[in-house]
Amino acid sequence: MIIRVEIANHDVGRVLIDNGSSVNIIFDDAFKDMGIVDSHINRQITPLLSLSGDLVQPVGSVSLPIAFGVAHRKTMIYDKFLIIYCPTAYNVIVGRTALTGIKAHKSPHMLLMKFPTCNGTGGIRGDQLSAQTCYATALKSVACKPPMEAMFVQELPNGSGPINDPREETPTPLAQLTEEMEKIMLNEEHPDRCVKIGTTLNPHLRMQFIDFLRHHAEVFTWSYDDMPGISPEVISHKLSISPAYKPIKQKCRSYDAERYEALHTEVDKLKAIGFIREATYPVWLANSVMVRKAKGGW
Repeated sequence: MIIRVEIANHDVGRVLIDNGSSVNIIFDDAFKDMGIVDSHINRQITPLLSLSGDLVQPVGSVSLPIAFGVAHRKTMIYDKFLIIYCPTAYNVIVGRTALTGIKAHKSPHMLLMKFPTCNGTGGIRGDQLSAQTCYATALKSVACKPPMEAMFVQELPNGSGPINDPREETPTPLAQLTEEMEKIMLNEEHPDRCVKIGTTLNPHLRMQFIDFLRHHAEVFTWSYDDMPGISPEVISHKLSISPAYKPIKQKCRSYDAERYEALHTEVDKLKAIGFIREATYPVWLANSVMVRKAKGGW
């Protein structure tokens, strides 16, 4: 939601209302245009953690008056703003501290934010055109700039020099991050039962890993027979159906010969190992749904 507010007697547009931000942010270009003297800036400020997990070092912080609303239904508070040097489509981001201070209630659907004032409920509407413009500008910035540009070089606490700028690092192509795999047979009696491991392991570790997999081959399942199930004394499942709803039997659906054959084959497998049993007089009934597999079969 993009609005216009009055900050330090300046009419400021492109102000983003962000409930997810724990701080108020004013960007360096907008702060300089206000002409506020540098003596009001508090330089002792800790780094800011962005949503992407990057550490951003603010220029400083400053307490400014911010007013919402128009005419007689206006409310104003003093709140702290972090000054951030970062190219962006917005001038200011108003976070939870200011919104809580004015007891604001936002309706994104109506593009409306309301708040109590001395003369009744005040309101301010979002600027949809500005929101679209900011969104388009943000997309262009992402397309033209490296993903780590928001991070800055910071001095180490012990004065040993600057932290390496991640923008100077050469990104690794995605193709190099994909490791080739090789198939390993777990049991010579069943050559079709294979698992895949990476090819970059050193020979000694590779042999240890293969021996480990073959020693614990029983943890892999290749058919229904390898899954004997869990005793109902340990855990059981139950359909929680409201007694207020009447059970319904669906009309029996007809299938073609291929689906019937696949259906019977699957049911026979489940019955043979005791996964399912026949219910002679069900109080409710739903048709089975047959879905074609990507590699064939049902």
